[in-house]
Amino acid sequence: MLIRKFRIVVLILVSAVLCYSYKAEGQTRDSTALKEGSWALQFGIAQNFTLTSFQGSTIGAKYQLSENNAIRGGITINGSNSSGPTSYSASIGDSSLGTVPGNSPSKYYNVSFVLQYLWYMNPEGHVHLYAGAGPMFTYINSTYANNYSNYETTAPGYWYTQIMTRQSATRAVGVSAVLGVEWFACDWLSLRADYNENIQYQWNSSSSNTDYTISIPSTNYPLNVSSAQSTKGWTLGNSGVSFGLNIYL
Repeated sequence: MLIRKFRIVVLILVSAVLCYSYKAEGQTRDSTALKEGSWALQFGIAQNFTLTSFQGSTIGAKYQLSENNAIRGGITINGSNSSGPTSYSASIGDSSLGTVPGNSPSKYYNVSFVLQYLWYMNPEGHVHLYAGAGPMFTYINSTYANNYSNYETTAPGYWYTQIMTRQSATRAVGVSAVLGVEWFACDWLSLRADYNENIQYQWNSSSSNTDYTISIPSTNYPLNVSSAQSTKGWTLGNSGVSFGLNIYL
């Protein structure tokens, strides 16, 4: 608790210095930041005071519909695609199959979107209370594979082949609600504290398929193992209190 209070004090001091430097350079803005038609970029503040994404989003922005109402949203699109050689050891009884070379490609991507309608209870002054709600959507997909190529091992005539694929997907739609406070250090920079609750309906699916082939001289032993699972249901969560920074354009 003491560390969090110290961080808040530091954030206020840093914001005051930034605003003072901005004014010292003779640059001014309209006195009302919550004016109709104004835009703001939104960032989260990490524990080490670095700027991070807004509500987990890659891009976050807010548009002021009027002094009392605004819309803010964020979208995230990220992913990865990797592949590289691997090697595994195998044995049958006391007979070693040696080292089996292979490849392990993997793919991952995530798309999420959140939109909130905000109502400012007191648009005048430097400190503003607001509440809001809106829809949210998430889709996550991942694929992992282990592909072993045919290989004659240290035991002559023995071959070992495995092709394994695992895939999972998560889809979620729901509604989020927020209660927060925004303090303007100056007309172009504000700090905010948000408390978010959300309720989502999720669909989760996963599958796994593995084909084995073990070849002993003159004999093949094929084996297939597969499984599939799906779940769905409601989830209720919250992000606790999070701090952020708004930069008005």
